[in-house]
Amino acid sequence: MEAAVKSSITLTPQDISNHYDDFAWAYRLYWGDHIHHGLFTTGDETPEQAQEQMLRHCASRAGVDVGMMVADVGCGHGGTARFLAREYSCSMLGLTISEEQLRIARKLSKSLSRPEAVRFELGNAETYKFPAAGFDLVWNMESSEHFFNKAAYFRKVAEALKLGGTLMLAAWTGSMKHDLICRIAEVFLCPELQTAGLYVEQIEAAGMQVVYCEELADAVVPTWDICSEHARIARKLLPLLPAKFQQFAEGIELMRKGYRSGQLTYSVMVARKV
Repeated sequence: MEAAVKSSITLTPQDISNHYDDFAWAYRLYWGDHIHHGLFTTGDETPEQAQEQMLRHCASRAGVDVGMMVADVGCGHGGTARFLAREYSCSMLGLTISEEQLRIARKLSKSLSRPEAVRFELGNAETYKFPAAGFDLVWNMESSEHFFNKAAYFRKVAEALKLGGTLMLAAWTGSMKHDLICRIAEVFLCPELQTAGLYVEQIEAAGMQVVYCEELADAVVPTWDICSEHARIARKLLPLLPAKFQQFAEGIELMRKGYRSGQLTYSVMVARKV
């Protein structure tokens, strides 16, 4: 079994909550309503098109079907929950650790034709009481990076899924043996990043079978090129902002370097409860 690398990063769940409260405006500026990477297959996509393309890609891999009960864990501003409710008529639970994200998600989701199809709750995914066998699909898109005990979380997922239910996980992956990965984890408040191989081991140890796994670094790195350009335009304003926002801008370049060096990868995997 691949060994987890001990992290020296000191964080609490409250630190992560505060980060997303403080940076809500920045994430919407850089990423819009979807707080996740885009999938750039032609290079001609707008950021919004690439982000929706990523959602469709992951939904296809996960076998999302009409009427599923879905938990979007780490739902951000609710963009994915609204997408799955609108495109697949899914019934959605969106869970976020951030009060500001919760406020924005609830506000934006009032415009849905079926606003009752989505509900959002404030909670820490690692301690939240998911109903047993309550979901057809648990969706983790770029949220597991913030979890302190990923193996324990996947055991919770297995309990929350119906028999034959699906976990869809998309995550930044890499080894904390690399200084660059440690720095990325520190800047973006991740207790630790881990390899795709370790994710697979933890998921399968929890009683799920990984049926699909792919690496998409080359197709997602343009997300950070676009962010870098935004940061370049705003560079004159950065000295006027608190240090944490300057560090965030530095983190953009770390992400670009991580992907292009091959030390950082972007993994999408699908697992079934067996």
